[in-house]
Amino acid sequence: MKLKFKKQNTLLLLGLMGLLSLPAVAASNGLVGSTVRDVVKSANVRDLKGSLGASNVTNVINGLVGLDNEVLLQGADIAILNKVINSIGGVVTHKLPLVGGIGARVSDTQLVILNKLSGLIKVSKNEAVFTSGSLDNCLVYGSHVVELTENKIRWNLYNARDMQANMERMSFTWPKELGHVRSVKVNGSTIYWRLFSRQTGELSIDIKRLKRFAKLDAFESATVELNFARRGTADYAQRDFSMDVQFKENCDRSLVKGYDTQANEGDSNSYYVNNIGADELHNIGITGKGVTVAVIDSGLWSAHNALSKDTANSTRIKAVYDALNDREVGALGATDENSHGTHITSIIANSDRAVVDGQIRSYYQGVAPDANLVVVKAFYEDGHSTYLDALRGLQYIADNYERLNIRVVNLSFGAPPRSNYWDDPINQAVMALWEKDVVVVTSAGNTGPKAMTIGVPANVPYVISVGAISDNYTQDNPNDDTLLSFSSQGPTHEAFIKPDMVAPGGHMFSLANKDMYVPSKFPQYMVGNDRFIMSGTSQASGVVSGVVALMLQNDPSLSANDVKCRLMSSTTMAQVNGKLAYSPFQQGSGSVNAVKAVESNESGCANNGMDIAADLSGEQHYMGAARKDDNGNYYIKGFEFEVWEEAFMWDEAFMWDEAFMWDEAFMWDEAFMWDEAFMWDEAFMWDEAFMWDEAFMWDEAHMNQENFMLQE
Repeated sequence: MKLKFKKQNTLLLLGLMGLLSLPAVAASNGLVGSTVRDVVKSANVRDLKGSLGASNVTNVINGLVGLDNEVLLQGADIAILNKVINSIGGVVTHKLPLVGGIGARVSDTQLVILNKLSGLIKVSKNEAVFTSGSLDNCLVYGSHVVELTENKIRWNLYNARDMQANMERMSFTWPKELGHVRSVKVNGSTIYWRLFSRQTGELSIDIKRLKRFAKLDAFESATVELNFARRGTADYAQRDFSMDVQFKENCDRSLVKGYDTQANEGDSNSYYVNNIGADELHNIGITGKGVTVAVIDSGLWSAHNALSKDTANSTRIKAVYDALNDREVGALGATDENSHGTHITSIIANSDRAVVDGQIRSYYQGVAPDANLVVVKAFYEDGHSTYLDALRGLQYIADNYERLNIRVVNLSFGAPPRSNYWDDPINQAVMALWEKDVVVVTSAGNTGPKAMTIGVPANVPYVISVGAISDNYTQDNPNDDTLLSFSSQGPTHEAFIKPDMVAPGGHMFSLANKDMYVPSKFPQYMVGNDRFIMSGTSQASGVVSGVVALMLQNDPSLSANDVKCRLMSSTTMAQVNGKLAYSPFQQGSGSVNAVKAVESNESGCANNGMDIAADLSGEQHYMGAARKDDNGNYYIKGFEFEVWEEAFMWDEAFMWDEAFMWDEAFMWDEAFMWDEAFMWDEAFMWDEAFMWDEAFMWDEAHMNQENFMLQE
């Protein structure tokens, strides 16, 4: 990162090298006196309450011993920042030249001193970061596979909350040839029974019949079973039935259609490889060979051959870095206690061939099965990390991208924006990597469907931010593809149109094992011994990272901007019933197409009008083309489309030009504002009580089961 240091600030900070002394500086900086005691005495603790400072004088004094505060310091030469921390008795924990800063642990008193230097250095609290996830008020998940036997079907539900879930209504449809439903059972208890009935093909049961049996206790599962009058259930496919359960908790769960071969024992197709056309590229030898993809996540199940070996059975893990403990481990020493990192990396690079109807196919289960891998473990078992540890992972990429030939980095994690994009430390690191021509692909986030829900680092205008779509279990019919409801939407706070594109992210088959944290919580999503089903923009990001690896194998000379340009100019707008259905604030330029992206010759159509070096140095910042009308509706400057509630419907006659690009950037106007609620204050503090949305709050108590969207 190109930092613009003030020589005066550096000279002033040099005075902090003494353990108990501070030089007098300008009164405008709030520094009075020349000793630690003077600085503490002069601190107005009421002004610091709820931010980085102590809440009262007693806490300041009691904090002299405990180093209970983790902070990031920026704004001066790193050597000087180190001396500042050493001078006041703190401990340096992270060296982060990528963002011109250091991480440190300090006491409450030392934190007061640092805050008094706010005119010279930037002090940020070490906030939490999470693998991209979705909050679900219901947290009841249904199995993706129904059991079909003779005259019965069985479907499993699981309650992931710490309180009871109560069924309110059940609805079923089935082939009329099976006759009427004789009984419906929940966990073996009969809630509906008919020896004879003329009602066939459709049935609804309300709460009066469900009574006390239709409930799921905390963290418990339930089996819903239908018994039909006639045999022959096994002769039908899952898509011939529907099962819907509504809950008092204002949510419902439906049995998904399922792929035709999904329940076939031994089948192991990932489907999304076919959906984006990557199977065609595999057949002509484009498999990501020679391209290194780094994944910063929860680690990797390196003991699985499909992850540690490429299609030629050669070891392809180039490095493993544990950012949590700041150490490198052996190539086969990577572990993943959570499963998220394994799931995403498998989407990118699983080297096992697909098996459909018992037949081994010529294509593979991963998008780029021959890509080399760099594993960066920066997330704990429960799916959370911190700014400092995520930054340490990004620093490792910056330090080693040339040696390891890292061309792509996948970031399937996020946090709510707390400042303009250029002020956020993770965003600064991501921008610095992009400037080095490392292609950064990041998930848009799972906090939709409201507008302005794009998180960090997806809100960086330069990088590739990915939303999620579902193929609706019809692999060969793109006309019924849908945007997943939880996929985050733009625009960003700086008016940029995000996400940049969308990719498959629903019901994604990928690797994990039952002993990992998430599969152990949701065993009904395990398929066989090593495959797990999850949905999310994290998974969609993995798909696009794999496509980028294919593009770079085909043309290694591509710059990061070239890659983004070709990806966006080769997309197809998602459709519903043959009609264009979503605005760019929901799906960006459209759904990714691997074949078109590899074949594209487009250039000069991404990140136009922006100078990333000037952005990093603070000389110039930018705003996008989104605007808001007098009614509060968002639109793109220079283009018209119909506003429909919080979404947008394009005119049916409007045809999307694949080469079309809207104006991307304008010089940042200090007077630009959406409204008073979206103004970022230069003194904005990362307050633990910061609320992003009334129904959404990041905090350290965020439960892992809320981090993953397992059911569409």
